[in-house]
Amino acid sequence: MTAAQPIRTADLRSTEAPRFDHLLHCVPDVPAAVREYTAAGLPAHTNPVHEGFQNGAWRLDDRYVEILTVVDRAVYAPSPFGRATAGWQPRIDALMAAGGGPLNFAVHVTDTAATAERLRRAGHAVDVHDFSFQGGRVTFQEAMLTGDGTPPWAPFFITVRADPALRREHEASRRINRGAYDLAGFLVETPDPRGAAAWLGALTGVPVDASGTVVPFDGGAAHFTAGPADRITTLLLTGDQPPRTAIAGLRLRGAHDV
Repeated sequence: MTAAQPIRTADLRSTEAPRFDHLLHCVPDVPAAVREYTAAGLPAHTNPVHEGFQNGAWRLDDRYVEILTVVDRAVYAPSPFGRATAGWQPRIDALMAAGGGPLNFAVHVTDTAATAERLRRAGHAVDVHDFSFQGGRVTFQEAMLTGDGTPPWAPFFITVRADPALRREHEASRRINRGAYDLAGFLVETPDPRGAAAWLGALTGVPVDASGTVVPFDGGAAHFTAGPADRITTLLLTGDQPPRTAIAGLRLRGAHDV
């Protein structure tokens, strides 16, 4: 990816309403990582194993950091999520073998199918997947980029429909619990920060800020910095004295430390 010229794109916030939804953090052991999140002041919870997969989350509101692992490959691979994420599996395996790390992130949009069609018209290869949980109380559709050359940190797109009563249940059970901090965004280390930010801005329709290295999504901005990793490295937090630590390959630090 190069940054020869800035990429101009329409602001799609009035139509697709793109906003940060969640970040995926692959770990070898979900309960252990959840304990570390909670100890750092980011109250997290663990969900039961489901179809060979286990996750948990630090859920702030509609936004969250998903903490996830594959427990049983033979069960997970043929499941709906396993089939949808088959192209990500080598990176998931590598992250878990290395002790954990962030995979990618989701951008919530008004209509995933419409977003997928826009991206295809722009020349991107996109797969669309539908999911349903809890007897239809939660349904969502995801659009995933599949073309060669897609950055490993590239987002996928999601539209969620949920029973409003389910949110009230989660609030009552403290599964939605931001704690003392908020998520300002995340940091992507990449060899070409300006080129990467321009690519993401064009993809999502959220214009890059004046610095040329930040895509200011509502709910969590994507910051780009120079380095060889070409992956998400850090959660950026606000609040009184945010923790400066690392959990399973994911760094935590204050947003003003960027």
